[in-house]
Amino acid sequence: MKAICLGVPSEADHPLFLRLVAETLPAKGYDTVVLLIRYQYEFRSHPEIATQNPLSPRRAREIANMCRRSGIRFIPKMNLFGHQSGKERGTEDGLLRAYPDFDETPDAASVRYCRSLCPRHPQVSGVVRDLISNILDDTGADAFHAGCDEVFEIGLCPRCRGAGNHRLFAEWITTLHEHIVGRCGVEMLIWSDRLLDGAATGYGEWEASMNGTHQAVDMIPKDIICCDWHYGEREDYPSIYFLTARGFRVVVCPWKDPKATESLLACAARNKSERLLGVLQTSWCNPGNVCRSILGAGEPQDDTSRGVAASFETVAQSWP
Repeated sequence: MKAICLGVPSEADHPLFLRLVAETLPAKGYDTVVLLIRYQYEFRSHPEIATQNPLSPRRAREIANMCRRSGIRFIPKMNLFGHQSGKERGTEDGLLRAYPDFDETPDAASVRYCRSLCPRHPQVSGVVRDLISNILDDTGADAFHAGCDEVFEIGLCPRCRGAGNHRLFAEWITTLHEHIVGRCGVEMLIWSDRLLDGAATGYGEWEASMNGTHQAVDMIPKDIICCDWHYGEREDYPSIYFLTARGFRVVVCPWKDPKATESLLACAARNKSERLLGVLQTSWCNPGNVCRSILGAGEPQDDTSRGVAASFETVAQSWP
């Protein structure tokens, strides 16, 4: 697997996005696009959830079909636990804007980082299943990335308090797995940071967990693909061999620093196994600017997109 994760392009950047898929990705040896949809989609089942400038099913099919014609696997992605808002009240978007009672911290004016959905709300799983099905039905994708990274707001509401954060996390991941894999019949991917012990690995609270969710690592299905993101330069990335030893398939995920990307890929190369599937390059910025930076098209772009383009090239040259 040699993948890149990109956001939904604007209508104006849609042709540029298709050009990247058709021309550059195959030429650079990339074989997968993960499309970061979040709630930026025209959902048939719950149109009230769509964020501004939603991706239409027609445009989604065009991207998915161009991927297939170019020999590129298409994987849609949503954030289905954390990342439901900014810190402050009033920044809720998508799910929590439409259904504020799904918030894990409904009475908090501000939170640690961003709001989470409540995994034990009696209606939330049904709505989320509908959203996943809409996207999979529209695109015909054979895999789905459910996000679930950086979950700080957990175990706080009356339904969840005292249940144990590892149990809450495992229950929710299993609920998603039952639908994505069990009912829809496609592969499931998640970010792996909440499955890692921040103290034991030395990663800390961002790249790993310091609130107990890491104990869920042996409570969730092993056929989930773990996307192991690390954006800083280190001598070693112990999560690679920890997760593969636990029975998970793993992809390593760099961002915008070519030196850090080289370090992560070198560690992955030292720990190659049948469970280490490859690389997923992340971007986390305007997808049109990423396309322009990689293609060398248009005006000079922002620092993040230029860094992503440099890391993209590092992956192209360094990973088989």
